Amino acid sequence: MASSSSSSSLSFITFLLLAPLCFCSEPPLQIPNGTLDLSLLWYGQFTRVQKERVQDFIESLNFDSKEGLDPKVSAWWKLVESYQERYEVKEIYRQKSKRTVAPRIKVKIVRSFVDEKMKYGKELTIENGEKLVDTAIENMSKVVPVVLLSAQVRSHGLGFCNKTCQRYALTRNGKEKPQPYVMVSDPEVQCPGECAWPFHISNEGPHGMTYQPPSGEIGADALVIQLATGLADVATNPALSESLFKSEPPYITEGNHISSDYIVDPATKCTRVFGSGAFPGFTGRIRVDPVTGGAFNSHGINHLKFLIPSVWDPKTKSCWTPM
Repeated sequence: MASSSSSSSLSFITFLLLAPLCFCSEPPLQIPNGTLDLSLLWYGQFTRVQKERVQDFIESLNFDSKEGLDPKVSAWWKLVESYQERYEVKEIYRQKSKRTVAPRIKVKIVRSFVDEKMKYGKELTIENGEKLVDTAIENMSKVVPVVLLSAQVRSHGLGFCNKTCQRYALTRNGKEKPQPYVMVSDPEVQCPGECAWPFHISNEGPHGMTYQPPSGEIGADALVIQLATGLADVATNPALSESLFKSEPPYITEGNHISSDYIVDPATKCTRVFGSGAFPGFTGRIRVDPVTGGAFNSHGINHLKFLIPSVWDPKTKSCWTPM
């Protein structure tokens, strides 16, 4: 992550995660569901498939219906939700038990705005990046702006291609409370060897196999991978949990030992791992659609197929994969 040079600049904030909750004999108490309201800003020109894939993926996060095939995208999101288990329940909800179970995080798109004319230009800097975040927020409160940059946009100083293909951060911009946001570049043109693998040949290490994207468009499915990474990282960051989900500070177990089981950026931690048995140059166990040839590891709404990244599982201390 890049650090901020001034209070007006976009900044990344890293926080230590404290120890997980104790386990009590009484039944766990469910804390209130969190809501992740997203305001999407499509900056530049995008294909119809790109827009549809992003929307379908987001709608698939909470799709728990028994209909459809397994594994589901929602199973992946439940692992993300499990990070909320480390938070103490507020007094009003804590009865006899101090143990919590993971609350659901409901994700929904509350606004989607397209700026094809690119009001702030094609050369994106930290300064006009702040303006894009403000544009995505508009006058809404308690939303997480998601800024998607098209193939026409070139970013400078935002950290893309430096071991990350998306970024999430907090910015104050004169606000009383920090504002979380997610920003994703077009992975097909912005460092495709790093950001569009395994749909594009890797730019480092063993090249391994490349696969067809499940939608037929590299720019659409690689965008989903990077968006999924950003959403998982932002939803699990303890710096954001209080404002997003009204969580209490993490518990400290006996001895006040700090646990590394819950880590910051659990999806970034597992970059390039898509299935069990993965190693450099190999995605791990995934499936290939016999009809379209598209590679996938999970199912979403309307029987759609997605290839999504793995997430660090604090319980097994390994990268959790759908397959």
